[in-house]
Amino acid sequence: MKPAVAQLLHNPLLWLGRSKARVERTVASGLAALDEELPGGGWPQGSLTELLVDGEGIGELRLLVPALERLSRAGAWIALIAPPHLPYAPAFARAGIEPGRVAVIQADEEKDRWWAAEQVLRSDSAGALIFWPQAINDARLRRLAVATQDIATLAFVFARSERVPLPSPAALRIRLSATGEKLRLDVFKRRGGVTTKPLLIDVAAMLESRAEQDSPHATGPIRSMARRSTASRRDASPRFNRHYPCGMPPARIWNRALVRADGLARMPGPDPRGRPRRFHACGYSVCSPD
Repeated sequence: MKPAVAQLLHNPLLWLGRSKARVERTVASGLAALDEELPGGGWPQGSLTELLVDGEGIGELRLLVPALERLSRAGAWIALIAPPHLPYAPAFARAGIEPGRVAVIQADEEKDRWWAAEQVLRSDSAGALIFWPQAINDARLRRLAVATQDIATLAFVFARSERVPLPSPAALRIRLSATGEKLRLDVFKRRGGVTTKPLLIDVAAMLESRAEQDSPHATGPIRSMARRSTASRRDASPRFNRHYPCGMPPARIWNRALVRADGLARMPGPDPRGRPRRFHACGYSVCSPD
């Protein structure tokens, strides 16, 4: 075979009629069933991924937890652009995602949010970008798709499910919807063709099994404690808080949540002075005054 032909056949943008195209740079999603359907066996790097959601809080953020955890352990930054609600830092910490490496970017103007998302991609300094635009602008979406080329950042854009029949420059498009306690994934656009049937994933059970795999040698009381901890982690996986009783600005809440997440990571023991602890309404522990 001539070298020019071999080079052309090795191009990942060329589809040879297989069920999936070849994508060389990916980050495993942590879900075996999903990785089997994704070209390259994971979330694609160097291209845009569009996640179309019917409603908030159905597990759309938990779906990204394994990949974000892997990036966080590698020391990569995670950028959240215009999240619909303030992220809960302690939940990120419990999921193995370092909250101190999560950058939350807000802007009053929609155009500034798109600009910030594009600059994050063009800088190629983040491991993952997650963007929640209020409205999809085709021209701006194409600019994001161009900015993802030749970089290692995972780029996710959340949009409404009404965009399913509309064209998009995103290389991967997945519709997410709730089916009972499971999350339904319809991969209706990918390099190499669409999937033949939807995927049903129990995200909570997935997180539990991952937690048990992290400590395979735990037995007896230790394993039972891990199960109880995992059960509480289901509700403590990365999510958003819609209401805060503290009555302080969101930026200050996030900073205090980072402090609390750091405290959870350090697993502090009882107060060495033997003094009782009290709690504020927003859940932050402080020692009793002298």
